[in-house]
Amino acid sequence: MATAPKYLRGQDLESTVRTLIDNHEELFWAVAWGSMSPLAKHLLANASKVRRFAIGTHFHQTDPDLLDALRDVAGARVVPNSSAGTFHPKIYLFRTANKFALVLGSPNFTRAGFGINHEAALFVEGDTSDTLYRDVFLAVESAWAEANSIGDDFLRAYRLKHQATRAARADLEADLPIKMPTGDSDYRNLLGDGWSEFIGRVKLDPHHDIKGRVAIIDCARVWFSQVPRFADMTEGQRKAIADTYLRNERRPSGVPADLDWGWFGSMVGAGVFKGMVKSQPEGLSAALDFIPRTGSVGERDFERFKVRFLKSFEDAQRGGGLATASRLLALKRPDYFVCVDSANKNKLSDAIGVKKVHLTIDTYWTHVIRPLLCSPWWNAQRPADDLEGRIWDSRMAFIDAFCYER
Repeated sequence: MATAPKYLRGQDLESTVRTLIDNHEELFWAVAWGSMSPLAKHLLANASKVRRFAIGTHFHQTDPDLLDALRDVAGARVVPNSSAGTFHPKIYLFRTANKFALVLGSPNFTRAGFGINHEAALFVEGDTSDTLYRDVFLAVESAWAEANSIGDDFLRAYRLKHQATRAARADLEADLPIKMPTGDSDYRNLLGDGWSEFIGRVKLDPHHDIKGRVAIIDCARVWFSQVPRFADMTEGQRKAIADTYLRNERRPSGVPADLDWGWFGSMVGAGVFKGMVKSQPEGLSAALDFIPRTGSVGERDFERFKVRFLKSFEDAQRGGGLATASRLLALKRPDYFVCVDSANKNKLSDAIGVKKVHLTIDTYWTHVIRPLLCSPWWNAQRPADDLEGRIWDSRMAFIDAFCYER
């Protein structure tokens, strides 16, 4: 008959399972995920005891190095991803003759699961004639029977998928720094609005022509597709991208004169920046090179941009700041970035619930971009309407259309 369950948590989990590996002759396990932890290495040192080990790979959480090590363990199999549901058990069953021990609870077979995580499990011992043993044993047998051997082709493909989703998993593990705006904010629903509310605000822009805004972004997108490096563009194109043109300054051939490049943030007053755009653009260009022209943009991309951008101003009398950096970012990737300057900072800070003084180049990703990437309007499907679709392609930059103040 089974003993009364013992509650395990913290360090008791790791020490108990380690001792059970040493003391028992056979292991029957089914776990959702695993990693190459000290406990895993201890299991591998006792690989001859493994009779059944079914390990899952959903969300590519399992360490491919552990799967590689398990290929030579006769009783180990992998449960591939399935649309039928997530493979999620955490069963650690041990057997010697007619005696069994069971650890059943929340911990995965990972370094965190048997380390820093807040986990909980029950430890039970008893005879193999007990109903509990039979039920758990059959559950492991069933999972193992439906699993696959860990072949070379599977492991090669899985390594690629694990690497490709590394950034997404890290992003999910981090706490999203979303601050809700106060109740009296003009745009207090910006973080929660859907596409219809967002596009409605954009179209009500009282200061600018929406089609003109779209034309500016379209022109910049064409330039970046034709000449990917900012430094290799003509001086006129660079000044348009950065908007360092004086109001009445004549535009050269190739820069549309009917477009007001000051929309999305005018940098005409940023003297040092203006000089760099004109005659020393390499540092700014090297920074922009870290931002991919297509595809997703992540925090690591932005951080690399930021470091190189600030480095460009090391020998200047005045350094680069959020306004100049975000202007360049918004014109290269208007789907991911919005220019934050004196003309829109008040309303934007209210809309995202962050004090204006806390909006800097160092906090730009965490305080502005990352929360807005969670918004329903940003994650909405691209509209079929031509104008709305083009705005959607540049939706983050278009926040300026309704946060702008003269």
